[in-house]
Amino acid sequence: MWSPAPQGRHFANLRVGAIVLLTTLVGCEPSPRAPTASSTPSPSATTHLPTPVIAPGPNDGFKDVTSEAGLRFVHQLCDDHLSNIIESNGAGGAIFDYDNDGWMDVYLVNSGPLEGVTKHPPGTRREPNRLFRNRHDGTFEDVTEKAGVAGSGYGTAAATADYDNDGDTDLYVVNVGRNLLFRNRGDGTFEEVGAATQVDDPGTGIAAVFVDVDNDGLLDLFVANYLTFDPTYRLYFQPDGFPNALAYKPEFNVLYRNQGDGTFTNISERAGIRIAGHRAMSAIALDIDLDGDQDLYLCNDLSPNSLLLNDGKGRFTDEAARLGVAYNALGEAAGSMGTSVGDSNGDGRPDLLVTRFGYGSLYLADPRGPFSDALMVSGIAAVTAQFVSWGGLFLDFDNDRDLDIFIATGDAHFLVGWQSLLLENRGDGTFADAAERGGAVFHSKLRGRGAAGFDYNNDGRQDLLMTTIADRPFLLKNQIPSDRHWLLIKLEGTRSNRDGHGAIVRVTAKGRTSVHLPGATTGFLMQSDPRIHVGLGDAPVADRIEVRWPSGTVQNLENVPADRLLSLREPSTAESSRRVPPSP
Repeated sequence: MWSPAPQGRHFANLRVGAIVLLTTLVGCEPSPRAPTASSTPSPSATTHLPTPVIAPGPNDGFKDVTSEAGLRFVHQLCDDHLSNIIESNGAGGAIFDYDNDGWMDVYLVNSGPLEGVTKHPPGTRREPNRLFRNRHDGTFEDVTEKAGVAGSGYGTAAATADYDNDGDTDLYVVNVGRNLLFRNRGDGTFEEVGAATQVDDPGTGIAAVFVDVDNDGLLDLFVANYLTFDPTYRLYFQPDGFPNALAYKPEFNVLYRNQGDGTFTNISERAGIRIAGHRAMSAIALDIDLDGDQDLYLCNDLSPNSLLLNDGKGRFTDEAARLGVAYNALGEAAGSMGTSVGDSNGDGRPDLLVTRFGYGSLYLADPRGPFSDALMVSGIAAVTAQFVSWGGLFLDFDNDRDLDIFIATGDAHFLVGWQSLLLENRGDGTFADAAERGGAVFHSKLRGRGAAGFDYNNDGRQDLLMTTIADRPFLLKNQIPSDRHWLLIKLEGTRSNRDGHGAIVRVTAKGRTSVHLPGATTGFLMQSDPRIHVGLGDAPVADRIEVRWPSGTVQNLENVPADRLLSLREPSTAESSRRVPPSP
């Protein structure tokens, strides 16, 4: 059993400022009864650091609509300060359509008490994870109890996919301790089958991603573990407050192969992913070399990042150093947090955005050789250097056909908020600070952690969801006025896995082609909207859409009208180009 080690707080008062008035444990009170998932937390159970007052302006590009949308949730940090590196990470969640109604729902993961990690009184109750159903009118309904997904344990992250190809999206919850797999019954309820399916990994979990490693049409499961936490370790610099990641032994990641009968088998050793020295912070599945199989990119804490290239048969080799994505432009293996994938410079190849402790990276693909880290020349360094960047993602917030960036920031050692970052692509792969265009929320000091992009109201504009530590989430509605066009593309595999993970989608409009990788939606602690969002600028029609399915089938569509949700089902054989009729 862990027991908390005394942690120094030298210089803490200089950093924390007004929050020194906090005298109660954040989100932790003894409970005389078992909690219920449906109950709205009482004030005594959700004491947390105060949220800054955000006074919206008339021209704000993003508006905080969390309260009016009904996302009533508070991250439960059972401490009055950040005592250790496990607490510092916070928790996230996932965006998915659990009831197949065409509207994205929200699942948020809670942490809670954990012996040896948090400072909590005996009998402290754990606040539940929460599932919010999209009501289609801009609001959400808490359906946690009905769905049976309150969860248990010290939660960190979540991943979703239809692992059994039955047409309903399932939910995997990552914990520090045993993980949970909720199988979607298709009637609005879930069944927890983690132990029965043999994926209840007991490690220090921090991320998971569903990925079809061998192209058999079944989604496998990769689980990223962080480190082996030792609460008795005491050597650290007093201003930091607690030891960093290198003070603890790394922990192996795990790859489970889907057997097709409802169970999984651990194939970590023979797949080549059981590599020593990883202290993973996040994982993403992507076909980075566009060769028809899914690879894995891992962000690691204070050690080189890993790019696990797939040989097409589910065997991986770490090629990060050879391909230039292990270190940043300064040659450092800085603390990496999360990854986002997108074509940031319009050359038709996927680039990598990596958020870090300080300088991050923007790895640009080069078909002739290794990636190059354009962090400095892109202008990202000038905006991000002073912050600890956690969740980050590419998004086209104004539908002008180039990818912008959102980054959640927050202090890693103290409960101090910083400004979230919005960076606008100038159209050539260089970026400018767009806080003024974003509005008041980007001038507010929030304790950001996870970040996800999704179109929660299906209006064609990408909205944002950010989780925080010891506070509520922030749903940021995109209200940037625009007459530019867009497409939302949802894939349904038949021969391939039902989610279409591993497909390569190319969209051409007015002579310009963008590339998109379905399934590459996981970042730090969070999974974004699984649908493909494509900004089309002033093009009212996509001249051509090409989908290369994991099965090898190629599907082509021509003259696709914009401003709609397009559902594409994998054909049984390669089909010739066809026109898509206009919307009724």
